[in-house]
Amino acid sequence: MITSVIDNLLKGASGQAVQNMNLMYDFPEDQGLQLKANFF
Repeated sequence: MITSVIDNLLKGASGQAVQNMNLMYDFPEDQGLQLKANFF
């Protein structure tokens, strides 16, 4: 199980981790990075 926390608009380490995991598993490099920020 992999758990991550999305930082401010996926800038920083969490966005980089998603991108690296996509590359490791041959997914499109930007998959999962095009999320819209939710403001409550």
